[in-house]
Amino acid sequence: MRPVLAPSLSLPLAAALLACNLTACASRDEAAGRPDLTPYYDQEISWEPCSRDQDKTIRNETRHAPGTPECARLTVPYTYADPAKGELRLALMRYRTKDQDHRLGSLVLSFGGPGESGLVRLGARGPDGFSKAGGRYDLVTFDPRGTGASSPVRCGPRGAALRAARGADEDSGARGGLADRIEDRAKGLEECSRRSGPVLPHVGTVNTARDLDVLRAALGEDKLHYLGYSHGTRLGAAYAHSFPEKVGRMVMDGVDDPSPDARRTTLARAAAYHKALRHAVEICTRRGDEDCILGSDTDRAMENVTAAFDRLDEQPLPWVNGRTLDRETAVTRTMGLLRSRGGLPEAPNLLASIVYHLPPGESAHMAEEEAARAEGRTGDGHDGSGAARAAVNCADSAGRYTAGQVANAYDDFADASPVFGPVLASDMALCTGWPQAGDDGSHAVAAPRAPKILLHTSEFDPATPVQWLRRMARAVGPSAVTMTDTGGGHSVYGSPDAECVNDRIDSFLLDGTLPADRTRCT
Repeated sequence: MRPVLAPSLSLPLAAALLACNLTACASRDEAAGRPDLTPYYDQEISWEPCSRDQDKTIRNETRHAPGTPECARLTVPYTYADPAKGELRLALMRYRTKDQDHRLGSLVLSFGGPGESGLVRLGARGPDGFSKAGGRYDLVTFDPRGTGASSPVRCGPRGAALRAARGADEDSGARGGLADRIEDRAKGLEECSRRSGPVLPHVGTVNTARDLDVLRAALGEDKLHYLGYSHGTRLGAAYAHSFPEKVGRMVMDGVDDPSPDARRTTLARAAAYHKALRHAVEICTRRGDEDCILGSDTDRAMENVTAAFDRLDEQPLPWVNGRTLDRETAVTRTMGLLRSRGGLPEAPNLLASIVYHLPPGESAHMAEEEAARAEGRTGDGHDGSGAARAAVNCADSAGRYTAGQVANAYDDFADASPVFGPVLASDMALCTGWPQAGDDGSHAVAAPRAPKILLHTSEFDPATPVQWLRRMARAVGPSAVTMTDTGGGHSVYGSPDAECVNDRIDSFLLDGTLPADRTRCT
């Protein structure tokens, strides 16, 4: 398989890069007028305590991280086709394993999003938040280009891209005026190019996969050992497609859809959230009337929940700490609990508060806060990654939907989920008005020459539907080994209540032992 290269590079160059070591080829590349990438691959990383880093953003991202994480920078070109166009420096973070005598190497973590700060997410979990992996590997993560402390994409103080990514309008659950609201947000995106500087044309999964290989070399690793969550699974697949001979032990948890079709993926996600919602309600109703405030009839409870969310369109509820609960906020909070393996059991308590106009119980409130911390989100339910999320998704897709097309699809979203669909519908318009063109190159993930790769998704995962696991496995090819479990939550490896999943992923990462294909944890 050939590396994924910038469009201006030819297939013969791709073959040449694959046929020889980059350093050995440097002189002939230079003589042939091709870019010399040796300086990037020969970097030595200089680690220091994150608290001493000169970059205020890095100190801010890691201020709550437990233990003594180390931070550093890695230099990469804006474009690998022409490094002379400029460089950027990626922010790195590491927890060294305490058992250096039995160290297996570095395990690179990507938390997806896209647009997630790896530094924030690793700091939120800490070195012990990945089952047994931190006992044998140095845990390493990074802020991908365009994200966090790595030349972040910026779209202005009003957060236009964030609203485009989340559909956060006062009447976000209503159909009326949807096209007008999308067009207004699209106009606000016009300033993204001006505010983001030279990085904007060069974000995206293709270039980030190239960055991963530079990071591998700078860490002194012959193979990339990798754990990708959510969109990080597609990044891992793109890497395996481009550098199959450099794949080490690779795990994908909460597997993304390889398709670039935003309408299809967003509809599937709305349906998956509804499936997860019903699963959470059913966990409660199975306990009966005496132990479940939602009652013992799942269908009736779901009708009550749906009606309660609909009422929030017109009558937001007074909420804790003097706040108001509108539909968008209620959806965001419920989604957060459904994504969290630990927060899932508390979702019925939050739903009961919305149905019966009661303040949420302390346990539900604590579960919400824990879910937010685990995802690196701020108190308003957002994670600050809206602009980066839009930038990466729009770089990775050539498709652009008009505001009218999104409005016409509204009924399909409401059918997929009367609770979540009206809010998630505007995700289809994520790239409407985005100032840069995109392409579908990052969705090429076939990796038949790579070693075995372990893919896992929970059956009630709301963010990456379980059918995406099968789609990704088919796209990757015979290298893919799949595993599911009967629980809920999104990207659950490392969760204390995902013992079966943890054990099997640990066995692969630590010993190289794979489960049988299509293993199902119960």
